[in-house]
Amino acid sequence: MSKEKNLTFSPVIEEENRRLDKFLSSKLGFSRSKVQKLINNGNVKINQKIVEIPHHKVKINEPIEVQLSTISPSNLEAENIPLEVIYEDEYLIVINKQPGLIVHPTGDKKTGTLVNALLNHCGEEILKIGGNERGGLVHRLDKDTSGVMVIAKTEKMHIEIARQFKQREIEKTYIALAWGIIKENGGEINTPIGRSVGDRRKMSIFSAKARESTTLFKAQERFQDFTLLELKPKTGRTHQIRVHLASIGHPIIGDAVYGGIKRISSSSLSNIKDKIKRQFLHAHKIKFYHSELKKSVEFSALLPEDMKFVLAWAKENAK
Repeated sequence: MSKEKNLTFSPVIEEENRRLDKFLSSKLGFSRSKVQKLINNGNVKINQKIVEIPHHKVKINEPIEVQLSTISPSNLEAENIPLEVIYEDEYLIVINKQPGLIVHPTGDKKTGTLVNALLNHCGEEILKIGGNERGGLVHRLDKDTSGVMVIAKTEKMHIEIARQFKQREIEKTYIALAWGIIKENGGEINTPIGRSVGDRRKMSIFSAKARESTTLFKAQERFQDFTLLELKPKTGRTHQIRVHLASIGHPIIGDAVYGGIKRISSSSLSNIKDKIKRQFLHAHKIKFYHSELKKSVEFSALLPEDMKFVLAWAKENAK
């Protein structure tokens, strides 16, 4: 069943004379190509008249109405999947995602996802936020990456958080266990990333369409065979941290896709390899501006048990 929802924006003086597609892209958190489709399809009105010109220059206080068509999904069901809620208000919810949980339903995976859990926790209204079956999601974590995630509970908040991600105003901090001893106390990996030519499911620094990618890192502690790292991605490419660390010869422990699982049998971790069932990457903190509370907020998620176990084991064996 299709439903229509209308959003209205009025440019302020700093936004006057911006292209319509760029203006709406920043407000909606959509790509310019998606916004241009909305414009070309007659879904955008200015002063109640349809405008089909993406390069139209917006004017101050000129009401711009966008009509979004959403489909209410009938094949997603609420599931009582445990959620560790770090913070929640009427506008958003922040969780500590457990490893092994797929974030978003796919064509052949409609159960056991974070969206199913959110549907159970927040009610069916969450499915309307951000578009069809999105469930308020503004960003994602890989299935086997744990840690902090923020989910919007209103369309206004979804648009605002998406804008902050797009403008790189959100600060994310990750913790990872990387193979090898990284001698530098800190540094920057600044290598473009794109889809792998040989395998479209993977990302690579050797890509025909690589995009700017930057990750900052600090060495927190060094062990016999690996280094505990704090990482801050300045861009948000798919698999960015995993690809960047692999590219400098220090893949994440347990990462089966980017070479982080091969060394276990010949390392000090061979005795506890049964405890390493995924890439040891954890989204530790997120900091952003809460537009409704009108203040910056920061949330953190404790390390999961598998990573804590390996760290405790390594420290004990270093004595």
